[in-house]
Amino acid sequence: MRIRHTAVLIATAAALALTACQPTEDTGSSTKPTKASKPDPKKLDDAGKLACDDFATDYQSAQTEQARLNLADKVNKWAPKSGTDKIADTAKVLANAADGSDGSWQIAADSFATACLDAGWKA
Repeated sequence: MRIRHTAVLIATAAALALTACQPTEDTGSSTKPTKASKPDPKKLDDAGKLACDDFATDYQSAQTEQARLNLADKVNKWAPKSGTDKIADTAKVLANAADGSDGSWQIAADSFATACLDAGWKA
């Protein structure tokens, strides 16, 4: 949990630093920061693509509980960094189901695959 809080603090500090470096537009009387373009949460970002690629590469061989746990860990190296809708959330579900029943694993895996495909991921 402490690692997650540290990562959030680092990410927040980086975001603030980047915001402070944003160019400003000249309005004549004062300067205002320009709007930063936000990533489209409906489109697959780099972190989401890496998570989906890892999932697709190792899914077929994840037949044992340990293999599922390893795959979930691998996917969750990237997924939490993704701003793409559902990638991070379904990756958490995948991790929670990795040591569960075959049925819960299958549902979680299908949900994660659907999130990847809905975001535009291609094999």
